[in-house]
Amino acid sequence: MNMVMGASCKGICIQMKHSPVPNAKKYEFGLKRCSWCEVFLATDEIRCPCCKMILRTKSRNKKKLLSESTPRTDNDTSFSLA
Repeated sequence: MNMVMGASCKGICIQMKHSPVPNAKKYEFGLKRCSWCEVFLATDEIRCPCCKMILRTKSRNKKKLLSESTPRTDNDTSFSLA
């Protein structure tokens, strides 16, 4: 039987942890976040070198993503009063 091990942090990521950057700018600086190890890394890799989980390259904050992609204007009349 083939057993697959789950992800586990081995502590390698702590040595690679990036220097402090303003919270709102981390992804803009090209940092990637490991959801398992909970650190931001400066790497060109797709996976965390520590636990092999896929790294996040975008914020999960939907409100911020929506406000950046669809600029609103004050005279926006795209709603109906029916």
